[in-house]
Amino acid sequence: MTSILQLLPLCALALASAVSIVDIPANSPKRVLRPDLYGYSIEPSSLAPYLQSDIASNALGEIAKIAGVPAPIRVGGNIADQTIYDKDLKVPSEAFPNDSTVDVLRIQKDWFKGWKEYFPTGTDFIYTLNLRNETTAWVNAMLEAQAAIRTLGDSLTLLELGNEIDHYINKGWRNASWGTHEYTQQWRRLTGQILSSGFYKNATHKPLFQAAVFADPPLVPDQHDEIDDFDIVNVTRAGLVNPRIIETYAVHLYPQSTCDEVRRARLSLNLLSDHSVVWKNISQFIPQVTAAEKAGSRLVLGETNSASCSGQSGISDTFGAALWATDYVLTAASIGLDQVYFHLGHQSEYSAFTPLPYEYEGEELEAGVRAHFLSHLFLAHVVAGNSGKGLKISPLAAANASDLSGYAIYKGGRKSSLEKLVFVDLGVWNSTTGLHNPSTLSATDSESSSPGNRPQRTLQVNTPWAEGTPVEILRLQGPGTNAKSGVTVSGVGVDVHTGRIEGEKVAETGIVGQRGVVSCGISQAEAVLIQKA
Repeated sequence: MTSILQLLPLCALALASAVSIVDIPANSPKRVLRPDLYGYSIEPSSLAPYLQSDIASNALGEIAKIAGVPAPIRVGGNIADQTIYDKDLKVPSEAFPNDSTVDVLRIQKDWFKGWKEYFPTGTDFIYTLNLRNETTAWVNAMLEAQAAIRTLGDSLTLLELGNEIDHYINKGWRNASWGTHEYTQQWRRLTGQILSSGFYKNATHKPLFQAAVFADPPLVPDQHDEIDDFDIVNVTRAGLVNPRIIETYAVHLYPQSTCDEVRRARLSLNLLSDHSVVWKNISQFIPQVTAAEKAGSRLVLGETNSASCSGQSGISDTFGAALWATDYVLTAASIGLDQVYFHLGHQSEYSAFTPLPYEYEGEELEAGVRAHFLSHLFLAHVVAGNSGKGLKISPLAAANASDLSGYAIYKGGRKSSLEKLVFVDLGVWNSTTGLHNPSTLSATDSESSSPGNRPQRTLQVNTPWAEGTPVEILRLQGPGTNAKSGVTVSGVGVDVHTGRIEGEKVAETGIVGQRGVVSCGISQAEAVLIQKA
């Protein structure tokens, strides 16, 4: 077997341009890298449309095969607090006034049926109960909990109480006294009713709870809907601490927004394609992670995506969004936010899958898979083989710039060994190909292109691997940052109409050079996974 440089013409070309030398620190702090780090949050009113199509089922089935575990699914969102349990309803669910504009979602127990059959075997579900009305002894929430526990069984791992409860004053659902202390009292009251109920006590499997579910990030003022004290530091100080039943706390984050014209005007694909922006957004949660861990629980990004209020086509549905999501998830994992749930609506511009055709802004959009789903396919390979003592992640300080990020992946316990390396080039490179996807708005197909040849750089990584160690390289590739199609993981893509894998994997192979040096080329707007073969 010859060296990587001899095997990979891209690397040889890159030597003529920039060279990035990357050292691997001997004793860097490491965080758990879960095999189910990438999950999805589905708006309750969108669940029925998703179950009418095989697209998401097929795509997530492929993920489970590679990662070794299915992606976790949270059924929650704004409509969770507008969901009414109606045992006399003649159909499983009914949205009023319609599926596109929902004021009230009525459900009965049959609504929970089919979830386990649709999603891959072993999928863990989180379900959000309606916390909006506290004046009726939580009758509605109790009926929801009973139906979910009895129908979903051991697939229901966690219950949430309310969605984005730090927006309740602004929505008119609580008065000005609403804060961490009052919320903690109500949370304890409802969880106490659930825990003491016959349906919970008699359940073979008893789900635990995901607490907090806060929307407003600590340090982004224009993402705040109201003045309050809701964050993990404050809520744990207020006494919402019970590791016996609180598995996780959840926060939500949307780095951009389409919710009003001021923020919509600032939307930019270039802001997604910037690791320094990703780090600024994620690192604000470091004190929140610490507070959750001190309370004996974990912190997760329970709902997120590229831009709030359903995203923006031409930004949210591009290859650039796939590179952003890759870097975003790994950055989150590196600080201890070990699971990230990307929000889905069945007609949302940021959704990775659109289950059914629909008319939008004068266009007929097809059902399908969008380019940014390929980030999940790539990360499934990153976490593959995550068994035994599991994998851990550490960011690489030598690969930390606006246009480049890097991560070391380790296996084992105290004497962990380097197993994989991930690098994400976030430099913007716009192409004239792959600009259309039939499930996205053609009006947002890009007309921008970057001049000249696509830039490349050589990564020269000083690893502890022995000379001659065989390695494999996989690449998350697309025609350009602005592409909506043609995205692959080393030649493997997803059929945009069915969600099934297509193409043949073309993995590059080579060996570690002298003194443990691994040299590999990376194009602008590309991610690479280097792993021991």
